[in-house]
Amino acid sequence: MSTLPPRIYKGFELHPLVFARKFDRFDRHSRYDEGFEVAVRVSRQEAAGAAGPSRVFRLKLAAAISDFGAARRAAWQQGEDIIDGKIDGADVSDL
Repeated sequence: MSTLPPRIYKGFELHPLVFARKFDRFDRHSRYDEGFEVAVRVSRQEAAGAAGPSRVFRLKLAAAISDFGAARRAAWQQGEDIIDGKIDGADVSDL
């Protein structure tokens, strides 16, 4: 579990959610799929530092991200893009 504080962006808290992805096959041809899947939880920042209502968005990736730090940065970027309205079908205006 991460002990990092959430990133604050335009009054929203961004919490990266990074999950290990590993395939165990006998032929080992799927090793390129090993790495991390990514989602981001976006919540409105409330008074006194408490998190308000939130929504989770999963990144649609063609392949897993191989580096944990890169996966976390991708989650933060996705959250910022959602807040800025750059992602079709992802809206946080009602939070």
